[in-house]
Amino acid sequence: MLALAGVLIALLSLAVALAGYRRTRPAPSVRLYHINNFGPGDAKEFLIATTVTNGTLGAVQVVTCEFEVKGLRGRHMVGGQSRKGPELPYKVEGHHSATWTVPVTDVAELLKVYGKQTAKIRAVLALGSGRDVKGGWFRFDLDKWAAGSDKAKPAGARAQSPAKSKA
Repeated sequence: MLALAGVLIALLSLAVALAGYRRTRPAPSVRLYHINNFGPGDAKEFLIATTVTNGTLGAVQVVTCEFEVKGLRGRHMVGGQSRKGPELPYKVEGHHSATWTVPVTDVAELLKVYGKQTAKIRAVLALGSGRDVKGGWFRFDLDKWAAGSDKAKPAGARAQSPAKSKA
């Protein structure tokens, strides 16, 4: 009877160890979204951002972070020199996250070259383990995002407030 209890305790401890090991396996998630950089002192521009979140206990190393543009002939990646965020390769510890951004003007210029109006974008991150993590697709519309923030309007198109008259 004592031997049977010892075997059951050993199996139970093995199950607990296996569950703990599964929690340490790196399983990062990637989210892609747009933000505006309109804070005080910031360059006023729209950005496409990706945040990688490591929801496990183990660390994961991000080697590259690129943004794939779908809807054009071939595979196009943006985010080389204009990408901002932590220096790559970057180690994301367990239960932490990191964010990289790229200006929407990079995507807009690529679409203008191909004469396209819309495209889909997703983040593609290469990990130190050799695995790629890809985010969901984000719809990019040239009319909505290409202007950045401070697009110069023609003088006649600016809305002017009515002048107050002195009576």
